[in-house]
Amino acid sequence: MLLNFRKYSTFFLLLIISLPNFSFAQQNTPELGDPFSSILSLKSEEIIGISSYQRLQRFNAIDNNPLVSSYINYLGNLLSRNLLDNKRRYNFFVVNSSQINAFAIPGGFIGINSGLILLTENEAQLASVVAHEISHIKLRHTAEMIANSRRNTIPIWIGIFAGMFSGNPQASIAALQTGFGISAQQNINLIRSNEVEADTLGFQILDNANFDAKEMSKLFQRMQSARGDVQKNLAYLSTHPMFDERISNTENRLENSRGKLLNSTDDYFYIKNLLEVSQVVDINNAINQLNNKDSISRHKLSLLYQKKSDFKKSIDVLKYDRDNITDNIYLAFAYVDGLLGQGEIEEAISTLNNLINIKPLNKILPLKLAEIYVDHKKGTMNVIENIKTHDNFFKLNPNYHRIMSKLYIDTNKKYESSIHLADYYVLIDNARLAIDVLENSSKSSQITSSDSEKLIARKIEIICKHSRPLEPIFGEKTCN
Repeated sequence: MLLNFRKYSTFFLLLIISLPNFSFAQQNTPELGDPFSSILSLKSEEIIGISSYQRLQRFNAIDNNPLVSSYINYLGNLLSRNLLDNKRRYNFFVVNSSQINAFAIPGGFIGINSGLILLTENEAQLASVVAHEISHIKLRHTAEMIANSRRNTIPIWIGIFAGMFSGNPQASIAALQTGFGISAQQNINLIRSNEVEADTLGFQILDNANFDAKEMSKLFQRMQSARGDVQKNLAYLSTHPMFDERISNTENRLENSRGKLLNSTDDYFYIKNLLEVSQVVDINNAINQLNNKDSISRHKLSLLYQKKSDFKKSIDVLKYDRDNITDNIYLAFAYVDGLLGQGEIEEAISTLNNLINIKPLNKILPLKLAEIYVDHKKGTMNVIENIKTHDNFFKLNPNYHRIMSKLYIDTNKKYESSIHLADYYVLIDNARLAIDVLENSSKSSQITSSDSEKLIARKIEIICKHSRPLEPIFGEKTCN
């Protein structure tokens, strides 16, 4: 199914990027109560956004590695934190696609393709893309597109976005091409106007976050001059048109830039290592091109050895960094994965427990430990207690709910396991299975009457709040 997504992602991204939404505190830009609010409320945007996000999860198109997802959300939050936008939530994620593109979905969902991340040379270039997509969201370009269309009902738009992830996106493509009742020229003009607005605001967001805004123009130029396989995968040019004009406008704004020098954190390079290694085909050649001159290089080398199942060398590569493992989660995870590959389960668990004691506020370490317990041994309440405090942080990660469900089953907590399993199915866009889990569990002899009522209430919530009607024709009516 992921192949289908990649095949049609250009069309999907064109539609989405033609319809986004974002603004800055110091800017004279549309805000809540703008003229489009009556057409598409923030709540309606959330319905469209979460439905599209769930469809992506269903097709395994999203990278749920907690290191990757935590980093891209850190970067997105760093850029959006100065916005007076308390009622809008942003969710950032990385898409498993070699296509060089990025997109914004209504409801504050922003996806960055791994191919685009790998094309960037520094964090400032990546930040410029994220800032641009945030701008689409804040400026409410989606609502503007819908306001200019004759079709302004939520189910239609959900179907359009969802159709892009199905095996037959033709209806969605046709809708885009016709402009939903407006002329093709009107549609083109709107896209052009939106891109200029998003660039303008994105530039200011980048500058206010202390990134070197010159890198935005450099990235545009890098894309424009791309050749070979890079050019073949460069969907960004078609989904974000007017490249020459945008480069010129960006360079003109540099005169007023504050010229900050924050270009890259170490996190950026470690994340690139993870994404690059996942796409490597010729492992031996990649190894021969590396040296072990610094921790970032050794991290990548360790990952490459793991990919060829040489776990001893994977661990040996990190011998220079043993003292830094407690301070560097990327090196720690590479080391732990090397231990797991060699079957040293207890040592891996011990390493993670020591790290948790050193960094008790870290959210990712308990999840890694819980995953090991699920894969190799019975869960314990101690593991569950460590991880469930971060429930809100992982609420959109289906793997978290899968792990929690298994941990609770292993500790004979039927109610808690059922709730998390249902949430897992909801996130991968399978509401039917979520409903079945809750219905069957509510009748279990292991469930108290009070918990049974809670499970039924959750079932009704899924039925009634789903983006598409799920209530049966017959039987007692449950939804208003």
